[in-house]
Amino acid sequence: MSANKAPAEKLPLAARKNVRDGWEAKKGALETQMEELLGVKWTFTVDPLIIYPYAEPDSYGHNSPGDCIFAYFDALVWSLKSFVEKHGPSGVAELNTLCPTHVATLLPSAKFSYCGSQIDNSRLELVFHPNNLGSNISYVAQDLDKALSSAPQPSGAPTLSYAARHSIKTDYEPKISGMLEKVRTILKNPAFKLEPNFDALGAGLKGGKDVRDDWETNLGSFALKYFEALVDVLEREKFADDELLREGLEEGVEKGCVRLRIVEKLGGGKGGNGYNEVLIQDGELVIQTTAANWGTNIHYAAEKLVDIL
Repeated sequence: MSANKAPAEKLPLAARKNVRDGWEAKKGALETQMEELLGVKWTFTVDPLIIYPYAEPDSYGHNSPGDCIFAYFDALVWSLKSFVEKHGPSGVAELNTLCPTHVATLLPSAKFSYCGSQIDNSRLELVFHPNNLGSNISYVAQDLDKALSSAPQPSGAPTLSYAARHSIKTDYEPKISGMLEKVRTILKNPAFKLEPNFDALGAGLKGGKDVRDDWETNLGSFALKYFEALVDVLEREKFADDELLREGLEEGVEKGCVRLRIVEKLGGGKGGNGYNEVLIQDGELVIQTTAANWGTNIHYAAEKLVDIL
């Protein structure tokens, strides 16, 4: 890791002129674009004296420090346009909430190989690697959603990260009502419920061993697929046409509920397949897996349903 460098006492005249013309004269227009995108006034702040010592001789940052600084914030605004289009008002609200100062700054940090973004000290920090000022600038804010998910959470914040909540909102909520209606029609039970228990799932995955690193971004889509696996079994075994099967399910699953669960170890019962397990417990049908197997062989998660009835 590179050591932090002391700020420059003064910039050369050519560098000062470029900071004035290439950054200070242009940042107001960028701040206006930021305000239009986020609905509130944001301020861009940077100390060229801190940035300049990291510029290699005769490099972009050395010869044109103002243009270089501008390029980082311009890349932020450019990435933010895509972020707003993808995440909408909820993403905008999250960013404004996690950065209550509404300040974006530029700093050196060895956290990323070239550059990236993070939320700290109630502000959005664009950071460049101390050895790579001016390299791959366009990528500095491409992962804003990850910055939101890893940001310090204010008191009273939701249990799940922003990435997990976004996955639920976009991948699960628009489709689950249709799937639930299908289950209720097959079982001829209009009160049957599908309970993902997202807070508990998130807690189990976050604290689990060997969990995949993208679990937050697929929490909603994978939960939907576990329920879809159940529907596939109900259709394959023709529950809609077999009153005996429906009665067997109703007798065991008296609460009329299917629940998803993360466990440390599968029970090894006849409803398991080594990766997932289906069982009846406390009047509920439970589809469970371990953190390490989250998302593995989802299609077969409920294949032993008839065996446990």
